[in-house]
Amino acid sequence: MALLLMAPSVASSADPPKVAVFPFDIFSTEPLGSLRNGLQDMLQTRLAKKGWKVIDPALVRQALARINKPVDLSLARKVAGELGADFAVYGSMTKIGSRVSLDAKLLDVLGMQRLQSYFVEGMGLKALPKLTDQLAHDIALSPTSGEKVAAVKVKGNRRIEAAAIKAVMSTKAGGAYSALRLDDDIKAIWKLGYFDNVRASSEDSPDGKVVTISVVEKPTIGEIKVSGNSEVDTEDILDQIDLKVHQVFRPTALKDARRKIVQMYRDKGYYDAKVKTEVVTLKSGQLGIHLQVQEGKKVLISRIVFKGNKAFSDSTLRDKMKTAGSGFLSWLTDDNVLAQEKLEQDVERIADFYYNQGYMDAKVSAPQVSRGKEGLVVTIHVVEGKRYKISSIAVQGEMVVDRKKVMQSLSTRTGQWYSRSNLRKDMRKLNDLYSSRGYAYVRIRPMIRRNPATATVAVVFDIKKGKKVYFEHIVITGNRSTRDKVIRRELGVAEGDLFSGAALRRANMRLHRLNFFEDVHIVPSRGSAPDRMNLAIRVKEKRTGSFMIGGGYSTLDGPMVIGQIQETNLFGRGQRLSLKAQLGGKSTRYTLSFTEPWLFDRPISAGVDIYNWDREYTTYDKRSIGFRVRLGFPTPIPSTRLYTYYKLERNTIDDVDENAALVIRDQAGTSTTSSIRFIVRRDTRNNYFNPTRGSDNSISVEYAGLGGDNAFTKVIVDSGWYIPVWFKHVVVLHGRAGWLRQNPQGNLPIYEKFFLGGINSLRGYDYWDVSPKDPATGDSIGGNSMLQFNLEYRFPILAKAGLIGVVFFDAGNVWASENGYNLGDLRASYGGGIRWYSPLGPLRLEYGRVINPRPGEDTSNWEFTVGSLF
Repeated sequence: MALLLMAPSVASSADPPKVAVFPFDIFSTEPLGSLRNGLQDMLQTRLAKKGWKVIDPALVRQALARINKPVDLSLARKVAGELGADFAVYGSMTKIGSRVSLDAKLLDVLGMQRLQSYFVEGMGLKALPKLTDQLAHDIALSPTSGEKVAAVKVKGNRRIEAAAIKAVMSTKAGGAYSALRLDDDIKAIWKLGYFDNVRASSEDSPDGKVVTISVVEKPTIGEIKVSGNSEVDTEDILDQIDLKVHQVFRPTALKDARRKIVQMYRDKGYYDAKVKTEVVTLKSGQLGIHLQVQEGKKVLISRIVFKGNKAFSDSTLRDKMKTAGSGFLSWLTDDNVLAQEKLEQDVERIADFYYNQGYMDAKVSAPQVSRGKEGLVVTIHVVEGKRYKISSIAVQGEMVVDRKKVMQSLSTRTGQWYSRSNLRKDMRKLNDLYSSRGYAYVRIRPMIRRNPATATVAVVFDIKKGKKVYFEHIVITGNRSTRDKVIRRELGVAEGDLFSGAALRRANMRLHRLNFFEDVHIVPSRGSAPDRMNLAIRVKEKRTGSFMIGGGYSTLDGPMVIGQIQETNLFGRGQRLSLKAQLGGKSTRYTLSFTEPWLFDRPISAGVDIYNWDREYTTYDKRSIGFRVRLGFPTPIPSTRLYTYYKLERNTIDDVDENAALVIRDQAGTSTTSSIRFIVRRDTRNNYFNPTRGSDNSISVEYAGLGGDNAFTKVIVDSGWYIPVWFKHVVVLHGRAGWLRQNPQGNLPIYEKFFLGGINSLRGYDYWDVSPKDPATGDSIGGNSMLQFNLEYRFPILAKAGLIGVVFFDAGNVWASENGYNLGDLRASYGGGIRWYSPLGPLRLEYGRVINPRPGEDTSNWEFTVGSLF
């Protein structure tokens, strides 16, 4: 299809304007007098190319020489008139430093039009040709015929409204007519991209020029058909391409669509996929686009081969890559699909691995991909080079801490293999050491001296501490809803404080943890003095209100539906308000919660929960309605907080099994619990869902009897330790002990007693099955003391997908007396399972087998749940 831009027929019946260009006045401290006539010649040449009739510059200069006066408006009108010109152009050039500007005036000799002024500027004398071009263009656009535009008409348009075309034109009805301006208008219309042909013409009328724009519209797309695709949905294809029905057809968009479809198939492993395109004309005159896909067979990475590696095996190097060859679980992760960007990152990871193992000269080539019988073969060439050891390490320069202590804190050691990663860690440690003491502009330069003959490296850290720096101004921007104080209280620094790089990193972490912002940027800048620094806190807020609905299933609660409405930044104060409902086969719970994280602008959290909880137990049903007041306090111990809870709860026990134990039947009716609870918790885990190191330890004491019917004291000690062993394998040690005593002034309800059994305590046993039994009925009636031990070994099955395996040994028991602890009377089980740390939370499928089951007990149990772990 030919695309043609026709030159417009805009020639006026009048002769082209005749202009006299005068020499330019020069204002500069440099001797640039030669430009006086030079600019005159350049401008007259460019105006001549624009279609103007220009008086010979030599004649203009001769006329000026006879008069011998500076050029002004009167002189320009007189000389131009004598030379028979319709217009005169005169002006000046000014040069100040490297900046150059041109000022010009366009004078109508007969005085029919007012004086026009023009100004252009640039840098350096080299810019003069371009500046003169611009000046000539601007002058040529000026109306010179004195004619007005009577009307602007548009012809040939069917879908594109005339108003849309006129909107991009400078030529307007009632305005001055300019042929050059009309030429620019045609270019602007053409750039809209809607037309195959654009023409312009003008006709004289009693009221002025009538300008007509004639266009031929490009065809539009009437239909888009996709065929031959089975692996990629048609909707997905249409969503990705830029071709849309009723859109103007663009051949480049068709080419781009073909490329995108092929890439979609490549991302799924179909590297032989091809797309044929066909464009047909429909009866309506619109175009039909037919995309015919030839998918071919799926071609995946079958092998990754290394060449040149001697120090490390192929399997060791493959472990550093995210790309992998075909394996048993490849379908789950698509790691065997060739992704060029991911493969390039893998090459960088391998190179980093070599650099961190002492191979300072290692080179890893770009991957070569070839076709094999079973799929794609990726070949990576490695040049290892020599392996270097650290011969010596030293710290020199300006010290703020004892040199020996600094040396002891470094990761790099004499005799170790050189590691670029350790070197970076040490630079960060030294930087933190100085920045935490106020030296914001400390400079740490590692000097590395290699000795290829001995394959050794001497490392010296040279330190220039600079001056101590204090924060001067802290300015917060971007927070439209969140109040300044909510952000400032998370910073940990204020105006006048000594600079601390560690404090700024913690501030950045805390602001991100608020989850109020999409982006947080803490940008330091120099203050009013060398020892002053300003901070710009730039945030981009995101929506903090959310609505969630989901479902799940567990062996304990059966099927369940969970819904929640939540606002985490109420009125921009950082407060949290939520309403949560959980509807399960055996339990229903509604909770309305409010939390103030900074009570009285102190780091004290406060909150209240109002709840209604119905639960179906084996031999009875329990309904609870109540509220809880919460307080949380920081402590001097890192990662440790003190929590206080007050609870007032009304409980109803009904629908008691008539064959239940007497102690359970005695629970029927309504009772009230008024209690206070204290918890000290220290949590240093590196991850909430799947920790691999750290610990979580807590002590809880609850006292009930502040009024109400129930009175008891309950103490629970909980400790979990996560110990990494090797390559993401983790040993977990968990222990829990409980002690419960009935207070004289009230009752001890059965649901406050201890029970074990189930996926979160002793696996293999039924839920709540490990408990003292009623001698008459065999029902579990709970105990006053409890011990629980869990030993787990967690190992990755498919770490990238969050799939891990676990084997475990559980032990524990519950005794009727608060002093009934007996380590010789522990129930035990063992087993294993798999866990998937999904976006919805940990999904667990585990099998436990009971050791020495008692009569009537199950010997084993499968359990499945989605929820938290101990």
